[in-house]
Amino acid sequence: MASPGGSGETIPGTDKPYHSKRPHRKSRAGCRNLSRRSSVGPDAARQAATRSTVPDQDILLFREPAYSPPDTDATDMKLLWFYTIKTYDSFNAQSSIAPAIDEILKIRIIQYAFATPFLMNTILGITAEHMKHLGLPVPESKAIAYRANAFAGYRKAIEEADPETFPALLASSLLLCAVSTAHFRDEDARPLYILDWILVWRGIGLMIQLVKPDVLFRSGMERLFFRPPVDLNTSALHIPSNLLFMVTSLKEGDDDFPDVAVYYETLKYLGALYRELLGGFSGILDLRVITWYTFLPRRFIELARRRRPRALVIVAHHLCFVRCVNGPWWMEGIAEREIDNVCNLLDSGDAGEPANEWTSLVRVPRAVSRLADRTEIAKVLLDNHTWTPPSLKRGSPEDTERIDELAWVDDTGKEVAFMGEFVYRIPTRQKPRFNIGDYPDPGMNEEVNTGTRIMSAEGPEYLSLVQASSGDESGSSGPSPSSATTP
Repeated sequence: MASPGGSGETIPGTDKPYHSKRPHRKSRAGCRNLSRRSSVGPDAARQAATRSTVPDQDILLFREPAYSPPDTDATDMKLLWFYTIKTYDSFNAQSSIAPAIDEILKIRIIQYAFATPFLMNTILGITAEHMKHLGLPVPESKAIAYRANAFAGYRKAIEEADPETFPALLASSLLLCAVSTAHFRDEDARPLYILDWILVWRGIGLMIQLVKPDVLFRSGMERLFFRPPVDLNTSALHIPSNLLFMVTSLKEGDDDFPDVAVYYETLKYLGALYRELLGGFSGILDLRVITWYTFLPRRFIELARRRRPRALVIVAHHLCFVRCVNGPWWMEGIAEREIDNVCNLLDSGDAGEPANEWTSLVRVPRAVSRLADRTEIAKVLLDNHTWTPPSLKRGSPEDTERIDELAWVDDTGKEVAFMGEFVYRIPTRQKPRFNIGDYPDPGMNEEVNTGTRIMSAEGPEYLSLVQASSGDESGSSGPSPSSATTP
């Protein structure tokens, strides 16, 4: 008799062999190989799944990034890396005590740049200039192309006014102020580029006007636009007497008489620099000097670009303070030649020629242009040859305390808050004033159809300057001498 399950048995009454039922041996636990790979963790499983079956050979598979900028090369990537470790710090005068600013500059702006080529070109352009400043090799053709493409893309974005690019427009309006300083350091730089650079700074306010303040605050970049508060009444007490007399002596019938109030208000902002300098060299002084043009009345910018003598005298004195700045590298080389360029419009500087009414007013700027030590420069500005700077070190507790005063301020220097619209921190019936022009109503969220909506008086001229810069030109430097009122 065959053993159970053998093939020798037959079913009674049939000729068919009998097969006993056996339990199946297939597991319901799934594929053994897959279980083996999964049991050692996701990373090990991924390696096992991507490893070649050929002995002694491994094939590593790399995932493609979700996004990479088009047409990037090794130079682009090197510059982007250098920006994130070094150049970003050029825009944070108080980097050691403001990690929030670092986060904006290193992370948030880069995120916007990956989606907007003109902002990426702006970042690469300023980094190229920084590396050149440090003596590191950068192809000059690339540096020029970055600048030109940054300005061209920026202008196009303004004209299109696509809300998707608004955060990038805000960031670019600030960074382009530094990018454009390359013109000052060019060997063949056009004289009086300072008159164009003034307008570049005004672009910050124009962009905020275009995109609306609520977009700025939603973008998370509002801290980049903090400024030092200004007490204009106290600052008026520090205006040099000769500059004050230059304005108060105007009489009815003089060409500049209708603008007496404009000149006097501008001198108050200049007085704030003299007042700050009395306290010594500090981070807050640097910031006051750098942001000075963002406060000024719109009418004064027009007068300066028309080369009105009194406006040029004030610009020359501000350039003296630029020589005192110990701040970012991109502020270097701005004032050295431009002080004399401005003064030469008013006075020949030749001791053998008779003096004119402007000679005494440019005496201080001419003296400063021949000095190198900023303590000596400060002595000339303060007209005090026994002055010594107080022992206030940058980063010291006293300096840090002053830096903490930075806030959103209007163009009268008073602190404001944004609550659907700008209001003063200290309640008052007055509304904050911005000299760039009236902001659109922040409560209105209608779509912006064209960038020309920013066109207050400065808008068209600003766009014209941006267009000229996109061709890597030095801009207009204001009206030509033939169209300007000469001294």
